[in-house]
Amino acid sequence: MSEPTPTPSDVLIERRGAVYTVRLNRPETRNALLPSTTVRYAEAIEAGAADPSVRVIVITGVGPAFCSGADLVAGIAEAQKRPYAEVIRDGFHRLIKAVVNAPKPVVASIRGPAVGFGFDLALAADLRVGSRASSYGAVFSKIGLVPDGGSSFTLTRLVGLGRAMELVLLGDTFDAARADALGLLTKLVDDDALERETDALADRLAAGPPMAYRLAKRNLISGLTSELRDAFDAEIEAQVKCLASADMMEGVQAFLQKRKPNFTGR
Repeated sequence: MSEPTPTPSDVLIERRGAVYTVRLNRPETRNALLPSTTVRYAEAIEAGAADPSVRVIVITGVGPAFCSGADLVAGIAEAQKRPYAEVIRDGFHRLIKAVVNAPKPVVASIRGPAVGFGFDLALAADLRVGSRASSYGAVFSKIGLVPDGGSSFTLTRLVGLGRAMELVLLGDTFDAARADALGLLTKLVDDDALERETDALADRLAAGPPMAYRLAKRNLISGLTSELRDAFDAEIEAQVKCLASADMMEGVQAFLQKRKPNFTGR
């Protein structure tokens, strides 16, 4: 067996001002991920993260699905050529780390299924906009597997241990209304409004203070596993940097002048 041949455009990149969108483009498979696709997806996100002109990264899919998970046939084929632990680390985990480690906000725009690794990928984003037609699920147990895209870290922190146990052990899919009730979605929107609402949220973030976002994101993530004194130290360091920034001065002046601030990231 061999991995299905990916198209050169199975990952698409779009720019709209400071908003950088990365789209999975395998709609015929509901955007199932080949091992090679995860590498290209990670590379695309890493490129956006390293570009100082990019202020927001949006991850989404082409067609009626966000991501239906890993392409299992390709995964089995790849495991016959090299240890599957390498496949996971080099592609799937690299993709999750690219999202989590991006020093700018990452928004998942979700239409249709976000299940299996697609669920893990959505959870890795900082904010999630879901259409009412979207669906979710840590469905790994249905085929005798466990989550392997970081949701053992993210899901518990988002919904609590009890709900995480329920979602992972039962492996049921659930609709957008329940995802919203569980606190997994930043916004729940009508299907035909998904792109418009995603653009509005991305534009709002793009107009925000890049340095403050970067430091706040870093502190929130590190705070999950640090002690209170470590969180205090990180907050002091970040706030001192922000207080000395041109963005802070611009924010204060804009507040006093009753206008929108023009943040530059300096």
